[in-house]
Amino acid sequence: MTNESNNFETNAMGISRRKVLAGLGMVGVASAGAGFGTTAYFSDEESFEGNTLTAGQLELSVTWQQLYYGGPQSSRSEDYGSAMRPFVNAYPDHDGNGLQSFERDGGVDMYVDLDDYDDHEEAAKEGRNLEFACDEIATFDEPSFDPNEDSLIELDDVKPGDCGEITFGTKLCDNPGYIWLHGDLTGEEDGDHPESDGAELADNIIARAWYDDGDNVFQEDEPQIAAGTLREVLDELNEGLLLQYDPVVFEVPDEENGSDDDTEGECIALTKEDDENVIDNLTAGDEFTYVVDDKTIVITIDEVSYKGDEPTGFSWSSNEPICQVTLKGGPDGIADGEGLATVYACETEGTVATTLSPGGEPYGISNFRFFYCDVEDGNGVPIEENGGLCFEPSNTRFIGFEWCLPTSVGNEVQGDSVSFDLSFYTEQCRHNPDPVNPFAEMGNESTQQ
Repeated sequence: MTNESNNFETNAMGISRRKVLAGLGMVGVASAGAGFGTTAYFSDEESFEGNTLTAGQLELSVTWQQLYYGGPQSSRSEDYGSAMRPFVNAYPDHDGNGLQSFERDGGVDMYVDLDDYDDHEEAAKEGRNLEFACDEIATFDEPSFDPNEDSLIELDDVKPGDCGEITFGTKLCDNPGYIWLHGDLTGEEDGDHPESDGAELADNIIARAWYDDGDNVFQEDEPQIAAGTLREVLDELNEGLLLQYDPVVFEVPDEENGSDDDTEGECIALTKEDDENVIDNLTAGDEFTYVVDDKTIVITIDEVSYKGDEPTGFSWSSNEPICQVTLKGGPDGIADGEGLATVYACETEGTVATTLSPGGEPYGISNFRFFYCDVEDGNGVPIEENGGLCFEPSNTRFIGFEWCLPTSVGNEVQGDSVSFDLSFYTEQCRHNPDPVNPFAEMGNESTQQ
């Protein structure tokens, strides 16, 4: 990723744009519990030729800390930076040891001071991504993917139960902007194992993207962006998802347990679905109908994920915009109360999943609830009133992405591979009250350098 300002300009308005592409691809499992290879990079590209007007500049920087809970340090030291397991790589990283760090006048600031901990896993969980001023970002060196050669993620010998996580720090300089997150499943191959039914790796890896607080750990009160199998998460992100600057998890008032009239501002809680028979038999094509004032809201379950015969998540679509879905699963103490909340900028489709057990397995669904987005403008996004869609310059916001290969996965994925991309895209807010989704506009084309 360069520090120069590469512009994306629209023919209509000449608005400066910048795209940062993070490709996380070529994930290959050589056997049940072996082999995980990915490529990743950040790159900038100019496009939209023939423009004559540039309305200001917009710079998007992306920093990160990557963790991998894989093989032991003693036998898989090549998977980790010199800071040792679980630290892989980071940006910036002043000494290249895999731990995010930056040298300032007062000394070196670090993600965590390892000298304070005997256990590096504990240190990783207690650490926090750094925030940077725009003038500091201008001094960054080019990112290094060490200990990998050409990619942000490049791991071998991944076994069931292994998990990885990256928290990205996004920061705009100069002007406010919208930021989209995009995902694309770019390829997959079958390993031809006798027990295989085709390429299944993307259906066995469990993934999640969420609004993180910078500590690289998903917490149940943090808003989810997408969750489910890797395939489901990438499908949801494929058309581009407009991120929220300050996402809010809406709660149902205690005195209104399950009423269609539960209201929190413009996000209205619909009836909780907790009928055991309905949930146990949840099937693609099921419809849930709610009436709010003069609106009839019909939500369709498009696809259901299972652990055995137990539903663990689903994809949905709606005839009216939805601002949140809460999904509860697992024993008492896991996702207490309403459950995990996936928040939306008033969307009409999405994917949700329960939290994961220590072995990387999703829990079964016990109840779920949809929240209706009560806004009046054409696309359901209250742009002028909701500053939460416009990222302010000089403030850092964190996005987490994690994956796990569950302990129950067996020989069916032996030799399978999958490749995918993640990307961030920004566009100015100024003079742009109704932004067009750039990924819908460009289709699924992604430029790789």
